Amino acid sequence: MNSAASKWAELDAELACWGALGRTASLWWRDDDASVPDAALERLAALSAHWSVPLSLAVVPARMSAALDGVLSCATQARALQHGFAHTDHAAREEPAAELGEHRAAGVVLEELARGQERLRRELGASFLPVLVPPWNRIAASLLPQLSRLGFAGLSCFAARERASVGTDVVIANCHVDPVDWRRGGVFRGEQRSLSALVDHLRARRRAEVDAHEPTGLLTHHWRHDAALWSFLDRLFGHLQACPQVRWLDAGSVFAR
Repeated sequence: MNSAASKWAELDAELACWGALGRTASLWWRDDDASVPDAALERLAALSAHWSVPLSLAVVPARMSAALDGVLSCATQARALQHGFAHTDHAAREEPAAELGEHRAAGVVLEELARGQERLRRELGASFLPVLVPPWNRIAASLLPQLSRLGFAGLSCFAARERASVGTDVVIANCHVDPVDWRRGGVFRGEQRSLSALVDHLRARRRAEVDAHEPTGLLTHHWRHDAALWSFLDRLFGHLQACPQVRWLDAGSVFAR
């Protein structure tokens, strides 16, 4: 058995463990950096519809085209989330990229987020769910207490969450599997490493090494997908569709209080 095949077998074995315990492995799918309809985004929506996998699309308000609503209507149970404001890096050159960091006055950042949320509500209507997805998955801790006041119901970054909510009103649900290798220029990470990340989080949940109630999140970036990554996603969705222990959640369920 080659390494890739063994990883698929490892995924099946992990899901069998969930089944033996009478548990269902909940997953969700978030795609970042949406702004205008293009061929990649339309392909993403078609993939969602083909496999009936709900799509949560993180939209950049300052760059958004209202025509995105038409793409969302083609996907399965699709909702738009808020991806910061303009996806602009305000960090110093030697620091990790961040739009919502400590690099600007909190009032300026919050005002942008409020304007972005208002635009998404106005132009996307019921397709929009007030969940904040910070660009580069980074947000200053000082901003967190203000999210509820701005009307956000959820927050999504990357890595297993340390707590389930901000206060009592903002649900945290992160992603854990990113098939893009950003350190190597944004190429496909490969089946083995992508599946390993998926199995690792599922196993950690089953063993209660992380929050067992946090759905396992798949994070994609449609504009970076090459043929191999598109093929992997198609195979992954098809493979998991045949697993009775798996349930894909829509964003409304993921961020329900």
